[in-house]
Amino acid sequence: MKYKIGFILWFLTGCASKPSIEKQPKVIMDPNPTSEMAQQMRDMTKQLEAIKVQLENNETLGQNLLNFELIHHQQVTDSTFQKPHIEPMSLSYDFAVGEFNKEPNIKNYSSIINNCSSCHQLSCQGPLVKINKLKIKNL
Repeated sequence: MKYKIGFILWFLTGCASKPSIEKQPKVIMDPNPTSEMAQQMRDMTKQLEAIKVQLENNETLGQNLLNFELIHHQQVTDSTFQKPHIEPMSLSYDFAVGEFNKEPNIKNYSSIINNCSSCHQLSCQGPLVKINKLKIKNL
């Protein structure tokens, strides 16, 4: 009898403590297929994350750190990404990158991030959370 109760308790606690595989949330790392535009933005994010750390640590940066193709020349994920604001915002982003490359500092870095944020406010708002993490808070 003692062993039956122990087995039943073991069985019940073992089953109750195991989370169901079906109930585990799925983490989506890259929600869109990897088009040229999506891949370029992922690459830009990685580089900007590294530069943010360097700027926050007051490290000296070299010039011409960033070199990206024009965003509006990249193959889009699907036709819903072909919007009239993409080209002028791509050119504005390219200008901000050029200014940063000439003079890498927090002001010019922030201009790049603000360009990202402005464009994504108009379309594809999903990355805004990640873009906001690229912002440098008051040091």
